[in-house]
Amino acid sequence: MKKTLLLAVVLILSCLGAKAASYFFSPSEAASLKALLGGGELRPGDRIILRDGVYRDLGAFDFSARGSLDAPVTFCAEHPGAAVFSGPLTIRLSGEYLRLEGLLFYKAWSAELCLVEFQKEEGVFASHCRMTECAIDDCNNPQKSEVAIGRMSSSISGEFWLGLHGTDNRIDHCYFANKRVGGLTVQIWLGEKDYLNNHRIDHNVFGYHKDYQGNGAETIRIGNSWSSQLPSHTLVEDNVFLHCDGEIEVISVKSCHNTVRRNLFYESRGGLVCRHGHDNILESNTFIGNDIDGTLGIRIINQNQTVYDNFIARTGGYGLLVRMGVYERPTAETDTELEPLTSYHRVENADIAYNWFFGCREINLLSGFGDKEPRHVRMWHNVFTGPADCFRVEHADLIPGNFNFEDNRYSLADGARPPFDGGFTPLEVEPDWAALERARVLDLMSVGQGPSWYLPCRTDRDQIIGHYR
Repeated sequence: MKKTLLLAVVLILSCLGAKAASYFFSPSEAASLKALLGGGELRPGDRIILRDGVYRDLGAFDFSARGSLDAPVTFCAEHPGAAVFSGPLTIRLSGEYLRLEGLLFYKAWSAELCLVEFQKEEGVFASHCRMTECAIDDCNNPQKSEVAIGRMSSSISGEFWLGLHGTDNRIDHCYFANKRVGGLTVQIWLGEKDYLNNHRIDHNVFGYHKDYQGNGAETIRIGNSWSSQLPSHTLVEDNVFLHCDGEIEVISVKSCHNTVRRNLFYESRGGLVCRHGHDNILESNTFIGNDIDGTLGIRIINQNQTVYDNFIARTGGYGLLVRMGVYERPTAETDTELEPLTSYHRVENADIAYNWFFGCREINLLSGFGDKEPRHVRMWHNVFTGPADCFRVEHADLIPGNFNFEDNRYSLADGARPPFDGGFTPLEVEPDWAALERARVLDLMSVGQGPSWYLPCRTDRDQIIGHYR
């Protein structure tokens, strides 16, 4: 009886000792805050709560812990948006089931390469972690240039806002806007040990991104040239990209087996690009260019890409580009010193079907340097409208045998027709384009992107919705 009673007491004390705790901090307690976050003492279900105020110049620090699926370790604001990070800052996440919630980064900048990095050090990364209902706004190092400087690497001349490592991390319902210096808004890194990312980036609003006038200023990049042949399995869905003008690639896919679907690109001077990698799916995205120079649609390079049910309207540049290649797809025997991974690989086995190209300035096939023409490109059941000369084909003699056109419809200005033999028939009845566009945009905007508490995010959303009311 005594042993049973003693065991019960021990079990009760153990349960009490494992009970999750809430820790509150104010701006004057930054040193204690950082010590707790990186000290390894946090338990599943613990909450680290920031009281209202401005947390300035915190520098680089770690958020390291192991939560669980049902009890993540949460680092959050007591009142969403009222705890503000400012000045030099890098938060390094490592462990599992960590959560950032309700935090505002305003006029902060990265103390290291990234403002928020899902890795403590190489090989010590974060998995099953989530950043939700946060905002990063106007976070630019005042000592760095807002324009590209020669061929200087963006990792030197710029800064990244989010660097994702590890696996199964999620970025959702966040707001990112007013990026001016170089570097990526979101970079997904693929490493030898963590390339099967399975990350999810969803229901975010990506607002104004200044034209950097050079390379290395994408809004999202999935992978890099040197890791481009590895599978990432990242999902980018239900996001809004408004005035993302950083460079000509708003999203740059540089890895394999990713899905980009149901996103809205609104008046963004750039496009969705399969730059490197293979077996990617671009599905049910909507692009509204409103005839602004530099607004683009989809660019296809590499192999086994699927482009399905996208609506691309009034782009000031290409609505679709399928370019020439310089090299074949790399194999294990490829000498990448002679055939660099940064180059263009042949387009092959592309499926482009059930897409709407409405009033696009250009549909570009077979442009670019290189002698590796696209092979086995299937363009089926698409609709094209636009200027009489919207189809640009630089190597018309290579179309037969390499492109398969079937059941495409067109309505071009001045009664013009596409410069192909077969596979295109005139539209008998023009759709109600305005109604179709309105339905696509409002449907995409109905899922509640961004943090509900942040006024600039609501303003950006209302700006788009207001055009269709």
